Amino acid sequence: MNQTVKPTALPKATSAEIEEIAAYFRSPHWLDAVKAMAEPDEELYHAHLYIRTQIHPLSLEEIVKGWFARNGMPVHRKIEIFTSGQVHDAGSIHGIEPQGLPHFDLLWQWAPDRLIEPAPRAENFEVWGERYMEAFLAKFPLRTEATDQDRAELDAYFASPAWAKYCELNEHPDVVHIHANVETSLHPSIIREAALKAMAARGWEVEHAVPVAFNMRGQMHGKVVFIANKPEKIFDIAWCYNPTVGIIPSTRYWLTTESPTHDARTMHELPLLLKRNPYRFLSLAEIEAVLNAI
Repeated sequence: MNQTVKPTALPKATSAEIEEIAAYFRSPHWLDAVKAMAEPDEELYHAHLYIRTQIHPLSLEEIVKGWFARNGMPVHRKIEIFTSGQVHDAGSIHGIEPQGLPHFDLLWQWAPDRLIEPAPRAENFEVWGERYMEAFLAKFPLRTEATDQDRAELDAYFASPAWAKYCELNEHPDVVHIHANVETSLHPSIIREAALKAMAARGWEVEHAVPVAFNMRGQMHGKVVFIANKPEKIFDIAWCYNPTVGIIPSTRYWLTTESPTHDARTMHELPLLLKRNPYRFLSLAEIEAVLNAI
């Protein structure tokens, strides 16, 4: 968790406020999402759950971990909290991976008049699984066999300054999430295989890696998500289709203007977001009261 964002404790929550928070975790929005992830009819890779809230994300993190622990699905990885790269006043409780479920993110925005509620958007639960990714990848004439030239470009990319900078940032304790950005005509399974070799050579220990799509400024893009134990982070290689290359570092900017070749979120942006609204920080006793009320 991001220890640098802990605020001063606020007045004790009332019993009505405890019940309002607990009610969300009994609601169809939460329970149906968990059921969809726990009882899938296909392999699932990742999910997003969207809420609005006044509860501080550190307190929400503890409630979420407590809920899953009490329901026999303990969260077994470190969770990170950071700001959105493209949605104003939004953040993510990122990389929640309960036992037996795919990893998912709880994305929040400030709620003006409720402690916590489902986000008022058309799709406030999104999931990426095998069928979605097959349909998404079919939109691009991606090559599934690498030529000698492709292999040379793969070797060049994973020896490039862009890759070295990505690795350096990912290993920095202040960086909580990062994308490498590439242009490619290769199927992500080829990129995944080459990336895993490069990561292993650097001493990283990746538990698994999955294909996912994500929305960037209204358009879906592909990425490979790496869930690692060393460093204990979740990090991505995002790709856009370019039929003229095997793989190169991106030549255009993606989520931020820091560099076209990567997008990094650090723990330094989060306090600035949390200062904009009076988020409610719950004591351990209040968190326990919420869990007991669920």
